[in-house]
Amino acid sequence: MDSLTQIVLGASVGEAALGRKVGNRAMVWGAIAGTIPDLDVISNGFMSPIDALAFHRGPTHSALYLTLFALILGWSVHFLYTLKWHKWLGIIGWSILILATSGAIAFMGQMSLNKGLIAAGILCGAGFLVFKRYFRSSYDSPTASVKDWQMMFFLSLVTHPILGCFTTYGTQILIPFSGIRVAFNNIAVADPLYTVPFLICLLVAMGFNKSNKKRRFWNNVGLIISSIYMIFTIFNKFNINTIFEKSLQANNISYSRYMTTPTILNNILWTGIAESDTAYFYGTYSHFDAEPLFEIKSIGKNREAFGNVLDTDSTLKTLRWFSDDYFQLKQKSGDTLEYYDLRFGTFKMKASDPDQFVFKFNLYKDAAAHFILKDQGERPRDADFGDVFAALWNRIMGRK
Repeated sequence: MDSLTQIVLGASVGEAALGRKVGNRAMVWGAIAGTIPDLDVISNGFMSPIDALAFHRGPTHSALYLTLFALILGWSVHFLYTLKWHKWLGIIGWSILILATSGAIAFMGQMSLNKGLIAAGILCGAGFLVFKRYFRSSYDSPTASVKDWQMMFFLSLVTHPILGCFTTYGTQILIPFSGIRVAFNNIAVADPLYTVPFLICLLVAMGFNKSNKKRRFWNNVGLIISSIYMIFTIFNKFNINTIFEKSLQANNISYSRYMTTPTILNNILWTGIAESDTAYFYGTYSHFDAEPLFEIKSIGKNREAFGNVLDTDSTLKTLRWFSDDYFQLKQKSGDTLEYYDLRFGTFKMKASDPDQFVFKFNLYKDAAAHFILKDQGERPRDADFGDVFAALWNRIMGRK
């Protein structure tokens, strides 16, 4: 899921595992662990676009590799707290974070006196609190053992790809035993109903001392609420699948397979796509629709026009694996192709224009007649974000 959600989950799991012994440091290290797997985006700087696409949510999300990494991280952090100057490391780390936050506020967009004063206030106030903590027990070495730290890092790291498995994007959690991308498709990559209550409970828990029972209570409430919501999305998906099957049957559509996915930021509006020998059938359904049926449109496959290249070109094979073979190709001028991943739906909830599908990849032929992934098309296309979210909101509310 999105980075904020992974940070919140990591912090909460860290607190549940080690909060009684180390207090807020469990949340901080848990949050760091929760975001580590997504640092694979750094690969964009030195890998080709197609390799980076395949690498994202791949080896860094392997349960086995993360388990081994947790052992190393746990030992390293335990060793860090045995050093006499670990207090200064804490001060330096918090100071960098404060400077980065203040700088982002001050220089984001057009500079102004008000933003400068806010940034200066944050810098002075937070800086005072950081150095004040140096003379208190806040920076004393924690009593946690190496095994305590290792278990905390294991839980905070491994829950990251597990959560990702529930989204449409999925994760390659089974590497190196299998390269399959596990995706259950029951929750959007960003869903405020999962994240916001979780975050609120975590912030409340953070305000209590590590020995206060209310701290554990509020952290547990956040974990329970988010888990209940996740279970709801799973049962909701079963219901949506039934509605999509009935919709296909009502339209006399024969199909070999299908998938359903929630649209971004909610679990009310869903898309469905089914495959036959010659076409895909795409539709949307909201729980606020007047009838419990998907509105279905046909999308031609157009595979014959591209011949054997779909099975022989390495870039196209990678894109087919990435999109789980739910795709459409469009020939542009010359040797340029546009590849559309159909799983994530469209910007304006309509499939009449393939250019509106969320995931679009631009390809061109090199001198050796191999297709090269140039980039991912601009998003959104032919519309600003205001139009996109207005269309999403209207469709969620059952307005077609």
